[in-house]
Amino acid sequence: MFSRVVVASLALASAFVVTDKVYVNNQLVAEGDSVEDNVGCHPHEGSTTFKVCGANVKVVAHLMSNCRDYSKYSETIGSCDAALGTDHCDEKTLTSGYTNHFEWKAYSYDIQPCK
Repeated sequence: MFSRVVVASLALASAFVVTDKVYVNNQLVAEGDSVEDNVGCHPHEGSTTFKVCGANVKVVAHLMSNCRDYSKYSETIGSCDAALGTDHCDEKTLTSGYTNHFEWKAYSYDIQPCK
């Protein structure tokens, strides 16, 4: 039983690597091991750009506070695709609209591990 607990702990400790990074409005908010400490919902003052690097982490940006979905105003950033390489980054500016595109601001974002 003890060996299973140790193995599970080691798996959790190594869930994120140095190439996993999360940027909000061009500011680095988490990288490497610190991503684990930042998993979950984060209220924010309104962000339009997000960048996620690495294959182990993704971000879901929400128009609503408390990471609540609202129609087409929830956007996933991050590929979770190891085939793209560990240095691959997915960067998005939040936009919507059919004919006239406009930027919208996220008032919360959720940092999630890739499964």
